[in-house]
Amino acid sequence: MNKSVFNSRQYRPKKSFGALSRVRRTCNYFIPGWIQQHLHRIGNRLALLVVGLIALLTLGTAFLVIGIMDDVLLRSMVKRGAASVYAIAGSAGYSILADDRLALDNLTAQEQRAQDDLVYVAIIDHSRKILAHSQLDLADSILPQLTGELIENDGPLRVSQVVRYGHRVYEFSLPINFAGHLVGEVVTGLDPLSLISARSAARWRILFIASLAIFSGIIGTLVLARRFTYPLTQLSQGVERLKAGTGKVRVPVLANDELGELTQNFNKMAAEIATQRQSLIEYSTNLEKSYHDIVRILAGALDARDNYTYGHSARVASLAVMLGKQLGQNEQQLKDLEMSCLLHDIGKIRVPDCILNKQAPLDEKENSRIREHPRHGAEILTLADSLHRYIPTVKHHHEWYNGQGYPASLQGEQIPLTAQIVAIADAYDAMTTSRPYRQGLPPDAAISEIQRYRGTQFSPWLTDLFIKALQGEQNIPQEESGF
Repeated sequence: MNKSVFNSRQYRPKKSFGALSRVRRTCNYFIPGWIQQHLHRIGNRLALLVVGLIALLTLGTAFLVIGIMDDVLLRSMVKRGAASVYAIAGSAGYSILADDRLALDNLTAQEQRAQDDLVYVAIIDHSRKILAHSQLDLADSILPQLTGELIENDGPLRVSQVVRYGHRVYEFSLPINFAGHLVGEVVTGLDPLSLISARSAARWRILFIASLAIFSGIIGTLVLARRFTYPLTQLSQGVERLKAGTGKVRVPVLANDELGELTQNFNKMAAEIATQRQSLIEYSTNLEKSYHDIVRILAGALDARDNYTYGHSARVASLAVMLGKQLGQNEQQLKDLEMSCLLHDIGKIRVPDCILNKQAPLDEKENSRIREHPRHGAEILTLADSLHRYIPTVKHHHEWYNGQGYPASLQGEQIPLTAQIVAIADAYDAMTTSRPYRQGLPPDAAISEIQRYRGTQFSPWLTDLFIKALQGEQNIPQEESGF
């Protein structure tokens, strides 16, 4: 295919689509927002489309019928006026030749009495002199020639709409011929009021029928639209319930058509999804439990390298969770806090056993190796994406509130909250646990030490809250426990 032809074919749909988009944007600019919100529903769109088509068809038909009715009424009036004029002309010819004015006056009077809407009847000669008139005082005067709106021109008969004697009338004029000679003319004026009344009555009846048809169409359309969209609404609500995970979802089947088949398929899919969701929940629960158990085993294995500190991480986790509850932390935050405590000393895996199990106090070099364990722990946790959220706590749980801690010398609120919590719990458990080179402190003495370092090593308000929570506990945890 020619490349230019291909490009032009590719361009045309985009151009028309762009024009359609501009039309839609223009309509959206002028349509109020609350109407646009209602038009987002497919049922409202369908109802609007059908009602619009019904209104267009009904009103179009109504106006067409009104036009035909108007034409029929006008033709009926023309025929009636023409019959009257021809009757007068047939009777007036001999009287004109006989110059029988009395007969002519009697003819005009009788004709006007016979028709209520006949405004005037005039018989004139070829010079337009009035020979007889329904208004006797106009006899022998000249009847002016008026050119109004031509309604009918059928042979010798001429019908036009004129204003004569202050009245707007349909004027009929017909020449009077006798023995092949023109002897005069008949001119009558019909009042259009009867025609207007008949038209008005016919129009109101037609418009009433059209309005009734439109109203019935609107009611029927709304009912049909609801019947059509109700299953879709049920399906939409079912999808929302399914998405929210509210358990088994079943949408009632309301018909045996395509929508009913779609609903049945949805129910099967929802049942399958509910089963799979339950399986995933159970699998996730077991997986999370296994994950926590592995971390606890790892923490226990690290603590077991030193018989004197066995269970240290679990006890720190119990103390930290106790403080976390005092802070009003939610379940997930408490779980994360517990995991951080279980992993807080994971960096000691890089510390030789000879240093961890040394019976005497550590020298400066050995102490420096120990002080590296927060950094080593953070590096180890970077190996697993799921453990990254514990890195700040593991790395900074030896920071001091006054900035003299390690490894980053953070101070105050720069220290992560979980790290501040672990720092207090870690210090308390370390002081109350016996070591080869010292005896563990009683709880009251450990609390006094925590209080002494309030504002220097520990956060003042966390210290107060920890001591308050600790004093409220009947038994300070000493064995392994978990959240």
